[in-house]
Amino acid sequence: MALAAGCLLAGLAAAAEAAPTPIEKRLIARINDARVDHGLRKLRVGAIIQRGAHSWAIKLRRTDSFRHGRLRPGTAENIAWGSPCSWMSPRRAVRLWLRSPPHRRALLARSARFVGAGYAAGSWRSYGCAEIAVARFR
Repeated sequence: MALAAGCLLAGLAAAAEAAPTPIEKRLIARINDARVDHGLRKLRVGAIIQRGAHSWAIKLRRTDSFRHGRLRPGTAENIAWGSPCSWMSPRRAVRLWLRSPPHRRALLARSARFVGAGYAAGSWRSYGCAEIAVARFR
């Protein structure tokens, strides 16, 4: 019985960890709005891809980096940053990605089924406050 309860608690903790934050939910909603506007289906949040995007955004900010992660084949990634804080809204990130051909292709890929979003804000490089948005598609 204790083992079953422990497994249940571990599963709940993993699910909570994979759940998007409120701003990540807004980013996913804006991504899906753009896809619907272009006649494409909405993407579902995938637990693994969500966890990876969330962790990657935090790592980029903490390590003063701006680069793509090592991804599984068939996974695409868009990243964006803005400063000062409150400049990089989910709507603005999606708008920027739609204006860039390689980012647009990833966001509007017909083969994509899942999405994960990451967002981090705080000091980054020489900026007192910057925001980093990450979207992953599979």
